[in-house]
Amino acid sequence: MACSPHHIAKDEVEQDSYEWELVWEDDFNGTELDSKSWSRVPRGSSDWNNTMSSREDLVYLEDGNLVLLGKVNDGTGTETTTFVTGGVAGMSKKTFALAKFEVRAKFNHVTGFWPAIWLLAQGKSWPNGGEIDIMEHLNFDSFVYQTVHSNYTQHVNDKNPPHSTTARIQTGDYNVYAVEIHKDSLCFSVNDKHTLTYPRVAGLTDQFPWADNSFYFILSNQVEGSWVGSATRPEQFPTELRIDWVRVYQKKEK
Repeated sequence: MACSPHHIAKDEVEQDSYEWELVWEDDFNGTELDSKSWSRVPRGSSDWNNTMSSREDLVYLEDGNLVLLGKVNDGTGTETTTFVTGGVAGMSKKTFALAKFEVRAKFNHVTGFWPAIWLLAQGKSWPNGGEIDIMEHLNFDSFVYQTVHSNYTQHVNDKNPPHSTTARIQTGDYNVYAVEIHKDSLCFSVNDKHTLTYPRVAGLTDQFPWADNSFYFILSNQVEGSWVGSATRPEQFPTELRIDWVRVYQKKEK
């Protein structure tokens, strides 16, 4: 799928003659998570990782899928949180610059459930390196959020240019989420349908760090938070994020 800028003048968008070449993928068809590509996300203090656990029953491979679960804490581990969740990241293992990142995934709907597929810059502090949220979902919404964050969006201007959108999905089924990182734009899609182009704007400081950094995947199952709200229906658990495959492409001259 080609980037479709819509609101941007053609001469402001990269006009290469190229095709995307697959450079790395994980289809999760094995019996164990590839430790050369992925690490478990440890528990932290942020909304997105404050229920993370190293429990083996929260991250596993099944039927060609990576399964990330969220459960009510039954006390079988050492965690003291009300809920325990699983997540993986490619930090320091699989990082890519100026690439197309694509994921086929599905998830169930649970009150207080916040599954996410996103990218962070290797070796850079947040938000200076840039963050790309390829997919975030809340509760029972029939759509997902796709968003970028940078020092510019956080501290200067979060409206111009627009840095977030929503996109309808096939609820309860697999969808394909993607972002293309170009030198002068980010191009988002869902199920091969263009959803948002975020352009590089000349003269704006810290507005487009993505062309200068390498990025890695984070796949996270999170329960509760200031954005998603509280998990008030524990009978709906477990939460489940299933990843069928992840793929990364880079440009090849035609």
